Amino acid sequence: MKLIWEFVLKHVGEVVGGSIGLIFAIFVLIFGFWRTLFIFLCIALGVFIGGRYFEKKKLIEFLDKHLPW
Repeated sequence: MKLIWEFVLKHVGEVVGGSIGLIFAIFVLIFGFWRTLFIFLCIALGVFIGGRYFEKKKLIEFLDKHLPW
């Protein structure tokens, strides 16, 4: 177990990339390529919007701008 953990710590980028590839492959097998691409594009868009607008300071600005109080 210790040997596996040391390998993971030494090769974090490869492990994360391989995990994302595995998840993408499973989604392609279940949903098909285009639906999987759509799902991943929606996830990327959500991550982008979340990172851009929902930071602590910007959340209050976003709510003040878009919600009538």
